[in-house]
Amino acid sequence: MDPSDTTPCPDTRDALIEAALACFAKYGYDATSIRLVASMAGKNSSLISYYFKGKEGLYREVFRYVLAHFSAKTAGDVVQDPPQVAASPMDGRAQLRAHIRRILREVDAHFDASDPLREPASRLWLSELQAPRHEVKDLLQARMEPFVRETRTCLRAICPDLSPAEVDFWGITLHGSCISHALMTEINHLVWTSADASLSLDAMADCLANFTYNGLRQH
Repeated sequence: MDPSDTTPCPDTRDALIEAALACFAKYGYDATSIRLVASMAGKNSSLISYYFKGKEGLYREVFRYVLAHFSAKTAGDVVQDPPQVAASPMDGRAQLRAHIRRILREVDAHFDASDPLREPASRLWLSELQAPRHEVKDLLQARMEPFVRETRTCLRAICPDLSPAEVDFWGITLHGSCISHALMTEINHLVWTSADASLSLDAMADCLANFTYNGLRQH
């Protein structure tokens, strides 16, 4: 073995992460081996243990890499900790609209056709949303908690009588609607033939916020 094969260099870690992303996205976690990742990266497999302590650590770092990539794309829409109680239902409505817009932009960033990481990263992201692995559950929770807190605050401001279970039900429903609108654009236009294909994210946010507000005020 050439000693240089196991000598760390600045680009080695990134090369392993990028190769692992491609492998995990294409073959899934179970079918991806350390040897396969190392071969795709053109590196010695022992470097995976050196940098990541094994396959689980590598997968976790790949997911961190994906989250950091998309966070950078939506850096201007960082979710701030919301106030515990909004001043009025109308304040809650305005806050909800801004919040929905952030969710739509977040999802849209994951599926930007011009992004070279779009295909592998979106596959990995969707697989974790459906069945999160224990290696990354805490990362997913940390990523989503600010959105959940702000959604709860908005819903309680609009309809203070909602129970905690009702707040969470409507929060899940609202997030699902946002994801569907941003993620399923092509299939939505295929089957919902009268939908406005030119509708902007801001316009979608207005519609969803108004629909949610009016429905909850009649609750």
